[in-house]
Amino acid sequence: MERAGAVADACPIEEVSRYCMATDLGLECVCSRRATVKVGTGTTVKSQDSTLYYYAKQIDDDLLALQSLNANWAPSGPSQEVTMEELITQYQPEVDMFLKKVKPVMQKIAKHVAKGDRHRNNGEPYSAAMEYNNALTLDEKNVRAMFGLGLTYLQYDQHEKAKVLFEELIGLEGFTAAEYKHLFNQFGIELRKQKMHEQARRYYARAIEQCPTDENLYFNLARAFFEEGRFGDADRTLATCLYLNPVHEEALKFRKYLSSVCLS
Repeated sequence: MERAGAVADACPIEEVSRYCMATDLGLECVCSRRATVKVGTGTTVKSQDSTLYYYAKQIDDDLLALQSLNANWAPSGPSQEVTMEELITQYQPEVDMFLKKVKPVMQKIAKHVAKGDRHRNNGEPYSAAMEYNNALTLDEKNVRAMFGLGLTYLQYDQHEKAKVLFEELIGLEGFTAAEYKHLFNQFGIELRKQKMHEQARRYYARAIEQCPTDENLYFNLARAFFEEGRFGDADRTLATCLYLNPVHEEALKFRKYLSSVCLS
């Protein structure tokens, strides 16, 4: 299918309003689609029709991010992009489901995460962990709750728990989406503070795979290399940072300092 044009041209506003509601996050909705799925294994495999439900959130003039709903009616896991035209022609609106099931559970998760953040910032690790875990009970792949719990573990020296959660995070599809960029830096800083250099490097390398033009990720990776004593790798990574942003002030100062260290 060809990409639709602007919403106003391709999709009459009354059609869009059947699907989506204007909220604080922009246009949001729940929609469904009939699909044939395979159940069973081996010789018992059979096909059956099933209705799949999705949460959609507008991310551009004519693009929405589509996420599956889990058993708790929470949007969970990686998202895919669809156009407004694709939404209207290939999916059915589920307005009541959004209002009565999905939106309330999303609000509940957001409240748990917000409470967890407050407890963590106030130096209350046990209360913070409880709130983050409450959120993860509703959505076990909630990135913000996982980040918050990971930061709680790191700040209170629970390194083994932090390592387990780190492995889950780094393997989570979609965890490096642009909306989580501000969490990258915070998590990486805490990893370095705890001398978990290998994890910090892997973390930034994974983030760079998804955001290869973000000069700050290279700067942070260079710091991790430096703290391991890998000055050559640090210098090469800083060169990439400065290639992307030649006036990156901190990188310029860092590279000058690194040169003095290597020459001394």
